Amino acid sequence: MRKSLAYLLGQACRMVCVWGLVCGAMCGLSACNWQEAKEVIAVADSIDQNEHVIYDDTAALGKAIRCLDNPLGRVIMSNTLGKAYYYMGRNLEDNYQQVAQAAKCYIEADRLQIDEPIYRGRTNTCMGHICVQRNNDSLALIFYERANEDFRNNRNKWYYAHTLLNLSESYVALGHYHMADSLLQIAQSYHFDDAYWARYIETRGLHFYEQCLYDSALIYFKRGLSYWPIEEEKCYSYLKIMQAYFNTNQMDSAIYYAHKVILNSNNPNHTSNAYYCLMQDAKNKNNTEVLSQYSHARTDEQRKLRDNMLQNVEAISELENYLHTPYPWRWVWITISSIAVLCILSIICVLVYRQQVRAATERIEVMSEHIQNQATHLSHELHNRQLQDGLFNILDKYHTPHKRWRKFSLLQRDLDAYLHDWLQALTLLPLSDQEKLFCTISLIYPHMTDVEIADFICYGKDGIRVFKNRILKKLNVVPADFPDFLRELSAPK
Repeated sequence: MRKSLAYLLGQACRMVCVWGLVCGAMCGLSACNWQEAKEVIAVADSIDQNEHVIYDDTAALGKAIRCLDNPLGRVIMSNTLGKAYYYMGRNLEDNYQQVAQAAKCYIEADRLQIDEPIYRGRTNTCMGHICVQRNNDSLALIFYERANEDFRNNRNKWYYAHTLLNLSESYVALGHYHMADSLLQIAQSYHFDDAYWARYIETRGLHFYEQCLYDSALIYFKRGLSYWPIEEEKCYSYLKIMQAYFNTNQMDSAIYYAHKVILNSNNPNHTSNAYYCLMQDAKNKNNTEVLSQYSHARTDEQRKLRDNMLQNVEAISELENYLHTPYPWRWVWITISSIAVLCILSIICVLVYRQQVRAATERIEVMSEHIQNQATHLSHELHNRQLQDGLFNILDKYHTPHKRWRKFSLLQRDLDAYLHDWLQALTLLPLSDQEKLFCTISLIYPHMTDVEIADFICYGKDGIRVFKNRILKKLNVVPADFPDFLRELSAPK
């Protein structure tokens, strides 16, 4: 046994030495291409600074990353490698809509801790924007605060002012209006160009809109339109103007701006909301042909949203995990040590491979059987995850039911992006709008009592038990199974 152990350790040491020589040789070969990688990033920086355009040669960026992303390159060429990851992330997100891969690139760029605060701040801003697209404003605030610190320390007023607007928008989304207003007061002191002023006015309008002060919101959103140079940049204001008119039942004006959104926006979330407005108008006018047309168009946009949702969920998961990982230089040395340990373990595993073949085969057979047994449940589990994710996002944004939800159509509009499948299934049931409202509130806020729900939906507290029993009878469900029935309503059959 002693001889065998000594032999194993001797073999392991020899292999580690060989691995070190090979790694050193690879790093030496990589160094031959470092100058080429530096030139690529120099061109990217020049285009970015002079023409305000992101370098889009992903092949060159990928080659630079492959050249520099090794232990030696991460230590010596961290700035160049970090910028390469940043530019690659921008391309993946802006040009290819690969948000999850873009998030990974931003994470690597931030890990490398580029010496230039501007790039660190822009990287964190990009990560914050990804969180906002997924309505995770709590997480976005973390990255926006990090960006704000970099820009403030660098005394770059342009980026700093825009980050104030980013922070303000996230605070508004979370309902922290006082904090949002404080930041807007600071942002108001800057006026770089029309685009910045348009963003400021737009953010001020959002501040009023989220508080249901629609008249004030309309003033700001309409004022901001004149500052945007092209129609595509006006789409968000068009959307909020449409929604403000819709919420105040000014349908003619809402329809006018809905068409502007559809004509100019490439954002499926915006166009989906616009088609919903048009559908409601067609429904009110009993125009079934037009209603069917808009319904099919909205279904296409919803499909795009669901496709994007999977990308966004993965991106958010990557960003959340990143906040709990070690920081850059420590990470470099941990990586090098881990590689050495893995080499030693690999050598030992190879030496004892023959003795473990039978056991490994048995484990594979057991694993294969387990996978087969779980395959039939994957679709159901995916639905549960998507439903739970939607509920988490709603509860994060709305801790309590919003007062405008007393009207089921408004609740359906606000929550359709989160609970589309569930709401679609609900419409097929023989329930009134008030009964659907009761079911929806029961699903989202399971800890609310029936009496509390009755008070919210403006139903008599004394009659709520009879009202609920009527729903259970229509659904053929016993009271004990009602919560599970709601959660399983839209599950794949």
